Amino acid sequence: MTSSNALPMRADARRNLERILQAAREAFAEGGMDVGVEEIARRAGVGKATFFRRFPTKEALVTALYEDFVDEVLGAIDQALAENADDPLGPLRAFLEHSMRTQAHNKAFFEAVAARYVPPVEMTDRIMDGVERVMEPARAAGLLRPGVERGDVSTATKMLGAAIRPMEGLLLCEAAWPRYLDVVLSGLVGDTPMPGVAADPCAMVREFSASSA
Repeated sequence: MTSSNALPMRADARRNLERILQAAREAFAEGGMDVGVEEIARRAGVGKATFFRRFPTKEALVTALYEDFVDEVLGAIDQALAENADDPLGPLRAFLEHSMRTQAHNKAFFEAVAARYVPPVEMTDRIMDGVERVMEPARAAGLLRPGVERGDVSTATKMLGAAIRPMEGLLLCEAAWPRYLDVVLSGLVGDTPMPGVAADPCAMVREFSASSA
């Protein structure tokens, strides 16, 4: 995602694009996705006309930044797998810890996990494929409860985000984070079959997209 134009951008246009993206990253991390275009343009040092040449709508900007979130999640999964090769539960734990930290320090990431913004279907597919990978060592070792699916882990990240940010403007003290991570992991690990059915984020996004078309 850069520009709808097929021709390469001039150097000044490229600089403006990077300024807008960086300003949006910082503004959304602090204030969430409700931060307005005017504030982002002000932080970037560009006019609104320049902003809208790069991003015709605010939604286009949010989609571009969601690509950053997807890349960060997949990078965290790769790192969790690489650094915990000798511990079957380690990758899943590390992934959930990363989600907690990022939701605590980046309000827009918290809102993305909470699905305040519904991304394009292919982005959800990529994330859920990554979640499947980070679950695999624990599943192969027989640590996960029968019936645990990737939708359960996705829902667990939402639960942890709600624990970390229990009220608007309030963060749970960091000393409490391991407790709630353990609560979530305890629900995923064991030999008791899971009741009911798992959430399916990919199906939900497809259904939402179809209903909004």
